[in-house]
Amino acid sequence: MKSIARGVFVFTALFISTAWAQQTINGCQIKRKTSCPGVNLSGANLTRSNLSGADLSGADLSGANLSADRITEANLIKANLSNANLSEANLSETYMTSANLSRANLAKANLSQSTLLDANLREADLAGANLSMANLNGADLTGANAKGVVLAMSSLLKANLTRADLTEATLIGADLRNAILDGTKFCKTTMPDRSVNNSGCAK
Repeated sequence: MKSIARGVFVFTALFISTAWAQQTINGCQIKRKTSCPGVNLSGANLTRSNLSGADLSGADLSGANLSADRITEANLIKANLSNANLSEANLSETYMTSANLSRANLAKANLSQSTLLDANLREADLAGANLSMANLNGADLTGANAKGVVLAMSSLLKANLTRADLTEATLIGADLRNAILDGTKFCKTTMPDRSVNNSGCAK
């Protein structure tokens, strides 16, 4: 009986040790309010993690899987999230000033009230994302897929929307002053004044 109990104890200890190891990547504990500025998490599988309130400023999250994660009120300033999967992630009220989100998958993500000042969103997938009341001043959305995106009451001052697809997007109350709209596609798009823009629809 003692040998069996000892075996069970060893197995349990090994299981706990393994589980703990899985929660730490390059010295960063993957948990709420963690502080890992500049950490390398590129390519990591962090799906459905809770990183709300985390400090990941300057971190390398390129190619990481953050789908369905909770990353609210986090610090992602100057983080590299290029090619990352953030589909259906909750990024509301998160700070992403000067972050690199080029070619990131943000489909159906919640970025409401987030700060994306001067962020790089070139060729990002924003289909169905919620960016209401977000700060996108100076952001680069060149070639972004923004079909069905909600940008109600958001600020897009001097944002670059060249060739962005805003089909069925909602821009009610959005500030587009000095935004670059070269080749931007408008089709069934609800504009800031609530008018519907169909100028880019196929005829």
